[in-house]
Amino acid sequence: MKKQASTAMWTAAALAASLLLGACGGDGDSDDKIDGAKDGAKPSAKSSSPSASSSASDRKAPDEIKLAKDAKNVFEAAETGDPKKDEVLADNQRRINAIDRVITTGKDVDLVKKYAKGQSLLAADKYILDAQKDGQSWAGVTRYYDQKVELQSDTVAQIYFCIDESKAKNKILKTGKLEPNNGGDLNYIYTRLRMERSKDGVWQATSGSETAKAKKCME
Repeated sequence: MKKQASTAMWTAAALAASLLLGACGGDGDSDDKIDGAKDGAKPSAKSSSPSASSSASDRKAPDEIKLAKDAKNVFEAAETGDPKKDEVLADNQRRINAIDRVITTGKDVDLVKKYAKGQSLLAADKYILDAQKDGQSWAGVTRYYDQKVELQSDTVAQIYFCIDESKAKNKILKTGKLEPNNGGDLNYIYTRLRMERSKDGVWQATSGSETAKAKKCME
């Protein structure tokens, strides 16, 4: 399986599929150890749920969306010094953690819909359902870095970032076995996302693209 926003996820064929987040679910925090991982990428498709309030003081910190104990997303340089840009990055971090919470714990599936819509939500749906179908999760560390934000208006932004999946592996849930990560350069991915601010003040990913073996992410 591949990571939630892998290039294949953005193809017309993937987006045309009828995918329902309701196919998997649950709620609450998990203290269970789940070793999920990937083979050059996380499984296909980041306990409390953040408040829907647009007030920054009412929003949960991104890292409060918990993954399984053995899975971790690391976000480098997550603050730009510009409050508006930092809010975009924080909600993207919440989106990633929300998706990976479902993958690694099977819980809070409805949270994903708070941080993604349109093509991005369909991509997340496919990632989650593929993971469920294949009986896989992931474990290890995924690194997000070189994050950049372009504010196009008060409600639209573009974000760009690199992903390093070299220290994550797929896990077979039935046996607990970790598969080797033989992805090599495929582990380095460059991502571009369009973000739109909802009426509740949440920045949601709506569409995007991803390129594996990205040289700019290996420099």
